[in-house]
Amino acid sequence: MQSKHLLFEPLTAAHAEELWPILATPAVLAWIDPQGNLPTLEDLTAQYAACAHGPVASTMPKERWFNVAIRLKISPSPAIGRLEATQYDGWGEIAFLLGEAWWGKGLAFEAMLWWQDYLATAAPSTQWWATVHPMNQRSIRLLKRLGYKQVDSSDRPKLQSYDPGDCCFVQSV
Repeated sequence: MQSKHLLFEPLTAAHAEELWPILATPAVLAWIDPQGNLPTLEDLTAQYAACAHGPVASTMPKERWFNVAIRLKISPSPAIGRLEATQYDGWGEIAFLLGEAWWGKGLAFEAMLWWQDYLATAAPSTQWWATVHPMNQRSIRLLKRLGYKQVDSSDRPKLQSYDPGDCCFVQSV
């Protein structure tokens, strides 16, 4: 799984050690948890292990998880971010995270273009949603560039990633 400059691999517990320092960066943490609640490495490892196994079918029968780590194509390359998607019944949520050192280089756009193509095959006929802190102008511009349309938060499904005040986006078809 690759794009022009990036490699994508299924997210596993082994990625936690590489990605935890990215989450610990103040600039990144400010967007994913404005209160600064950084998970421990152990918690992140457990979370990624769960992501690798997917939801428990008996408790969430209509939920599918897609999670990948992002690396640069050059070797060796540590993980530089991750892509996430959770599909429900006909709709889903997407999220992306890239380390601050790789912001402004077009890599998030490249990764998300690849992610959209991947999800169109893996989960066709799914309406994808994203939420963004209103001050995160980089992510807002990225979603708009990818063809997502900003909608009023009252028009959204029950998004798990929604925090009060977030901007809501839906992928235009």
